[in-house]
Amino acid sequence: MNSLGFLDLIIWLIVVQSLSFAVLPFTAWIAPQAPDRGYSLSKVVGFFAFAATCWVLTVCGLVTANESIVKVVYFGILLLGWWGYRKKFLSVQELKGVLRRYALPVEGVFLGLTFFYLAVRFLNPEIFWGEKPMDLTFLGFFVRNHELPPQDPWAAGSPMSYYYVGIYYVAAVLKLTGIPVGVGYNIAISMLAGWIGVSLFGLFLLITRRVWFATLAAILLLFANDPELLRLVFWEGKPINFDTFWAATRVFVSPCFFEYTSWSLLFADLHAHVIAIPFTIVVTTLATLLFLTSSDRFTVHGAALRILLGAIHGSLFGINTWDFISFGGVVGLIILFAQIKPFWDAPKNEDGSDSLGEILLVTGFTRVVSFVWDVALVGASAGLMAWLYQRGVSFKQVAGWGWVYANEFNKTSMFIRTLGYWMVPTVVCLLVLGARKVYTLRQRAVLGGVAAVGVTALAFIPYLASVSQDIHRQPTGLMIYSACVIGAAYFVLWSCKETPERRISALFIVMPAFLMTMVELFFLIDRMNTIFKGYMAVWILSGISTMLLLFFVGQIVWASGKRWLRYSFISVIALFVFVQLLGAGFNVYATIILKRVPVRFFTLDGTAFLPEMPQAKDDAQVVQWLNEKVKGLATVLEAHGDAYREFTRISMNTGLPTVLGWEHHTRQRGLTDKALLDRKKAIRAIYSSDDLELTKRLLVEYKIDFIVVGQLERSNNRPFYPEKFDDHPEIFTKVASFGNTHLYVTYFSPFNPNYKGTSQS
Repeated sequence: MNSLGFLDLIIWLIVVQSLSFAVLPFTAWIAPQAPDRGYSLSKVVGFFAFAATCWVLTVCGLVTANESIVKVVYFGILLLGWWGYRKKFLSVQELKGVLRRYALPVEGVFLGLTFFYLAVRFLNPEIFWGEKPMDLTFLGFFVRNHELPPQDPWAAGSPMSYYYVGIYYVAAVLKLTGIPVGVGYNIAISMLAGWIGVSLFGLFLLITRRVWFATLAAILLLFANDPELLRLVFWEGKPINFDTFWAATRVFVSPCFFEYTSWSLLFADLHAHVIAIPFTIVVTTLATLLFLTSSDRFTVHGAALRILLGAIHGSLFGINTWDFISFGGVVGLIILFAQIKPFWDAPKNEDGSDSLGEILLVTGFTRVVSFVWDVALVGASAGLMAWLYQRGVSFKQVAGWGWVYANEFNKTSMFIRTLGYWMVPTVVCLLVLGARKVYTLRQRAVLGGVAAVGVTALAFIPYLASVSQDIHRQPTGLMIYSACVIGAAYFVLWSCKETPERRISALFIVMPAFLMTMVELFFLIDRMNTIFKGYMAVWILSGISTMLLLFFVGQIVWASGKRWLRYSFISVIALFVFVQLLGAGFNVYATIILKRVPVRFFTLDGTAFLPEMPQAKDDAQVVQWLNEKVKGLATVLEAHGDAYREFTRISMNTGLPTVLGWEHHTRQRGLTDKALLDRKKAIRAIYSSDDLELTKRLLVEYKIDFIVVGQLERSNNRPFYPEKFDDHPEIFTKVASFGNTHLYVTYFSPFNPNYKGTSQS
């Protein structure tokens, strides 16, 4: 059974579920007013508590080579959870009540989505093509590595200029369980779907208090896709295959592109921006709790809520820095407008009436103190996590921003083709809710409307700032849409003493509209990543706000009592759901039928195909030998060549650092052009030069432990001198031979059986 990875899956589930229930007493204590007492939050928070603690201990140098402290952390969290139940942070009786009411939807969403994506990975498990091999390298590297800051495994000895914390979190579970990296990769990408879904469930439940809506909205938002997919299939007649699946996200002006959640999960690159998604939703949910329960801010559990919010938000700095920025805006906006109740009553006049001046003074003072309190707690814990990340890296974050110019702007039609499923319902729902408010409130609505016009005008400020730079052909359609949506959100869901649940929904509408404006007009670091990473946040926030708007419109429809109106609304929603599920079905089908390897194995092991690759059977045995014999890190020399091909195959499948991996990606991670050229020359010299002194110097300079000599090395390094390796055992010791592929250990490597503790020639 374990050849399919099922036993590993069971072990993984036991670990994450036990962590979830271990932290549940504390999420219940932190979120006493949450309908499910933080049950849905506990799925991600439990994983975070374990993985982040392991990471912090590694930053502090307390994780040793045997990594026993990882097990100590795990069992320590379980013991802490037992203490939490004993102290009745959540009593056994309360736990039974929570499980009786919420176990089915919470576990159903979490496990259902996890197993759905596991089935997709089981039918198409290969960690091959795209950037999956790079992600596999990182995962294998961090399973082996126990020191920070890390080196770049594709530029051995060079610092890793990459936000690596998310992949470290996943590796922490593999260190604990011993699950093979090839299996753990596919389980992790599938469980991300479960974590995202259950986190969305918790957010929707918190705002709407409706289990059925939270369940359906979470599932639909996870499966949602863009209109471009169906346009390509039905309008342009494209076949349902991987090319169409790919093209549906390549709508924006090149080189920019757009990915949405379900697409990324199906494509299955275990990238930082994908790992970050459940953490961003938990941050949003915790901020929503802060907004809805602000009267508890000066209690101990209120302070704990803010510290947890800051810690998870701060961790995004090292998981995916772009989300740290985007969702920092979300958290900041929510804190700025959080509901604030005075902590003492304003003095009265002698006749017992309220003193207006005193009310303003007390309220103003209260708001300032409350805002400072929230910012201090959230900011301090977020700052601590960011500071720890800076300790755990050896590079400086690249900074800089600039204006976007005319030839880079995306057309309005491009936004409709990518975000139309959110944009169109948002406009329609705001119109319906706005008309309802005008009809019911009349004169009071006029005042709200005047204020909304002012808010709309303010939303044009970034646009006017761009125009002032003499930048022509602005994306005017998007600017008008964003500004009007922001103004309408204020009028419909904020003005006229709306409920806190509706007001927080208004902020969810405002933030993606504002973010779309900022991402389109400005770039941070570079244009491509600004669009790519920025619109990941826009997609999630737009989906959340659209679902909430549909819920509020549904409430009005049901309250009307008109049967025809209800049937019409149900028909529209059914069409919306059908279109989304149809696109999701096309995407899943395109993923499953994709075959890029000669022989497919139905398994969760993403590396099972390796022995069947052309000219790779011998290499697969070298990989197996290294994985079995080499514990910890060692530098491997292998052939260097073009990206997205078979080069760097040993490092990919072992996690061992190599002298030079895919060139473009190492340059992206900070390797200078000179260093890159030097490494290319060194690789060629070691394989092709007959100068032994030069070879020995390069071996020492790059601290090379193992040298692979296979067909790829022979064909890619000409002239090639095989006798160089076999005729000089004082430099190269052959430790394994599989067909035409040989593995040598260098004379100064600690892995050499003749090693004498010196690195000198």
